[in-house]
Amino acid sequence: MRDQLVDRNKADELGLLPIDSPHFNAKAGGAEGNGAMADTPYGIVVTPFWNRFTTMMCNKPPYGMITAIDMHTRKVLWQHPLGSARANGPWGLPTYLPLTIGTPNNGGPVITASGLVFVAATTDNLIHAFNLKTGKEVWNAVLPGGGQATPMTYEYKGKQYVAIMAGGHHFMMTPISDELVVYALPDNH
Repeated sequence: MRDQLVDRNKADELGLLPIDSPHFNAKAGGAEGNGAMADTPYGIVVTPFWNRFTTMMCNKPPYGMITAIDMHTRKVLWQHPLGSARANGPWGLPTYLPLTIGTPNNGGPVITASGLVFVAATTDNLIHAFNLKTGKEVWNAVLPGGGQATPMTYEYKGKQYVAIMAGGHHFMMTPISDELVVYALPDNH
């Protein structure tokens, strides 16, 4: 992302207002992206660091990673790019290529007691499950919208479920949806 401080006059000209202002306009900025930075002499303009013609990132992949860290030893257990090129490409056209390039991410993981890590977050609109010990992807599924959210897990009548709000994300340009997607884990997990 490219973040640029602008003076108060420019922030006012752009219509950057605090989210709690009665005149707030979500299209001008808010909790993410452009921001008013109320009661300061500045505002902030946030834009992706990409080629404006192709909408492709200006740096080389990977653009996003997943990393497991042992919190006791502070050592990296495993790390690899997170997200594929399947729903990404120049001019916003999906390539449908199953190449793991590591896409921009927005959302966190949830870890089950059995050692599965579930994360969506990517711009390929997939939810992924990884083995916590090895980092190997053991499952994925296509979501109806962008999965820029943190999944949750719960148990009901002895069965474990993983749920995610696949609502999409305007700033990350993933498909918008109003679907809550729930998966049941196999009985042995």
